[in-house]
Amino acid sequence: MRDARIIAALPTKAETCVLKNNGIYEKFSHEKIVKSLLMVGAPLWASEKIASQAAAAAYDGISTAEIKMLVYDALCEIKEETADRYLAANKLRVRTSRDKIETFDQTKIEDTLVVETGASRELAYSIASDVWKELKKLNVEYLTAPMIREIVNTKLVEHGLETLRKKYTRLGIPVYNITSLIQNGSRDNANMIHNPETVHKYVADEALKQYALLNLPNELADAHMSGDIHIHDLEFFAGRPLNCMQHDLRLFIRHGLKVDGTGDHTSVAGPPKHMETLMNHAGEIMLAAQQNMSGGQAMSLWNIFVAPFAAGMPYEKVKQAVQMFIFNLNMAYAARGSQVPFTSINLEFSVPKFLQDEPAYGPKGKLVGTYGDFEEETRLLQRAITETLMEGDSDGKPHLFPNTIYTIRKESLKSEMEEDLMRVHELSAKYGSAYFVNMLASYRGNMANYMGCRTALQDNWTGEWEKDCFRTGNLAYVTLNLPRIAYQSRDDTEVFEYLDSYMDMAVKVLNLRRESALNCLNKYNMLPFLHQEFEDEMYYRIENSTMSFGFVGLNEMLLSYLGRGIEDSESHKMGIKILEYINNRTAELKKETGLRWSVLQTPAESTAYRFASLDKEKFKEEAITQGDRGAYYYTNSSHVPVNSDVLLPEKIRLEEKFHPLTPGGHIFHAFMGESYSSPESLMSLTHKMAKKSDIGFWAYSSALSFCIGCKTLMKGLNEQCPTCGERDDVEWYDRITGYVQQVGRAKSSSGGWNKGKMQELKDRRRFEQ
Repeated sequence: MRDARIIAALPTKAETCVLKNNGIYEKFSHEKIVKSLLMVGAPLWASEKIASQAAAAAYDGISTAEIKMLVYDALCEIKEETADRYLAANKLRVRTSRDKIETFDQTKIEDTLVVETGASRELAYSIASDVWKELKKLNVEYLTAPMIREIVNTKLVEHGLETLRKKYTRLGIPVYNITSLIQNGSRDNANMIHNPETVHKYVADEALKQYALLNLPNELADAHMSGDIHIHDLEFFAGRPLNCMQHDLRLFIRHGLKVDGTGDHTSVAGPPKHMETLMNHAGEIMLAAQQNMSGGQAMSLWNIFVAPFAAGMPYEKVKQAVQMFIFNLNMAYAARGSQVPFTSINLEFSVPKFLQDEPAYGPKGKLVGTYGDFEEETRLLQRAITETLMEGDSDGKPHLFPNTIYTIRKESLKSEMEEDLMRVHELSAKYGSAYFVNMLASYRGNMANYMGCRTALQDNWTGEWEKDCFRTGNLAYVTLNLPRIAYQSRDDTEVFEYLDSYMDMAVKVLNLRRESALNCLNKYNMLPFLHQEFEDEMYYRIENSTMSFGFVGLNEMLLSYLGRGIEDSESHKMGIKILEYINNRTAELKKETGLRWSVLQTPAESTAYRFASLDKEKFKEEAITQGDRGAYYYTNSSHVPVNSDVLLPEKIRLEEKFHPLTPGGHIFHAFMGESYSSPESLMSLTHKMAKKSDIGFWAYSSALSFCIGCKTLMKGLNEQCPTCGERDDVEWYDRITGYVQQVGRAKSSSGGWNKGKMQELKDRRRFEQ
């Protein structure tokens, strides 16, 4: 039954009515048909004749689509070419990517083929004509631009034009996948919650990953897709190719802050005059740079560079300013996909000797002496940071950012530093969030900057701590699938041949990544914050950035190749040999290219799971993995397996050998037990590791549970709150691969981690004191 809207649109006289696409009825028009035929070149006599035939065949309620087909069929009997023009103009309507409905035009296909693929006009015409023949067969009222593009791509493949097809293809994500993202979220990144911004990020990421893979040489894209290597941050390859960065806070103290890099689109701040302003600027610097980069933002010597602003301030005011800094970083939900920016600060227990006579800059950017003059303020700031972190947020949960990295030097272990050092170990005992850098290790110089969960810079490039460690970072890294090498090798010769071939592919990827970074910095003007100038020099020093080889599964490689894992002495020697080989290649690359190549332990939050799953599928039972069906994973980098029975001293002995061989970043995990850790025991262990081992970077990690209902913090992964009995709202926290993060909730035992990481969490053997 026609509704009131349709009835109102009906002609008043008893005439034939036509139902339009929008649901409105209008009277049949002989003149409209004649006019549409004349517009496509039909003779007047033919137009009148066909319009009369259509009028005779029409009935009340006939659709416009039916009328158009009546006209088309009649016109075909007179002249097929004219009929095709009529069909394209009147029957085939295209919903375009410009949110418009247009008539089909074959020449538009021809034009886009010429422009987008470089095809000749003759070839473009041939392909477009084939497409038109296919479209005529379709009984549809509307075409869409993606539908037409898919048919064009099919014709390109049929003609053997795969290179042109890659240029012409459309990037996107299936409707089902978007629906799943909206309803269920994703577990690829434990640092992201499920909200509208994450959905936007994942959809955009998928298109940009496809774009990156299409623009890589086929052999490199295939190597990534098949799991020989893993190209990290594919979604950022083209437009945000730089990974981690170490900032120099002094420049912003002296010159002020332009968060957009130019001052054209945001307010410009001059040099800070007060401690509170500097705290705000310090956070904004890292948040602004996060818009230009794909990895973590860090500041080293943080409390030393801030110290001049704390001069003469009471401790309570200093701590209040520090609290603002920490809360702002943890509440700035403005990074990629509505994340808190991934930030880190490196802290010193005192002013190291090499900085004692360096000029110090304070309020208004003025020179206020040397940093050696601010020893007391340096220590006060470190205390303020530590105490604020130990207090947690207002609910008693740990602050997850910034990652707080404490630098252990010889002077840090002296008796006069004992109170400060003990306070940090109290933080470790409570939350497990502190990191430690060992500057007593045999391979250290004056500086070692860590940029989050492990990526690092050391003053081993030019020997100048500023150039090597500030205003630069890890440009990118590619991870090698070591177990797969073992599955395919019969002897040492083949092992190293495969290793060479995997590294060769990684070199090509990293060179392309660097080229993309240079284009984004200098040619496309896409990274204005990094490109801004200070004293006639670009802020980001790309010439000092590292390009790194990561690796996963050394333990499983040794198990497959030698039958014994990394804990065995002979296997351990083979593992050292492999890492030495990779380092020798980096040394050769430095000489050949003049660029800064490095080796790091890949964080492998998802890569260890991805590689293991792909290898189980490809090599079946031959693949040696950790975990079980559906939750396979490889042991991270050169670590001892998390479920190993080796005691802590032995674990240190085994893993310390690999830290000098991974100068681009590494970490030692001491997963502590469910009982409360003793700060005194942890501090004793720190003394031993710093003085007697080559462990360069470590953390005492604790699994925590937090009841949202009654705000109770508990050690261990508890299914139920012992205080109020709550089960549904008990959150779990632990160190994912580098940084402490919420695992999920006890009820679901999932959250933001993939299946492999969740299985690793369950497998972790924890050390009791």
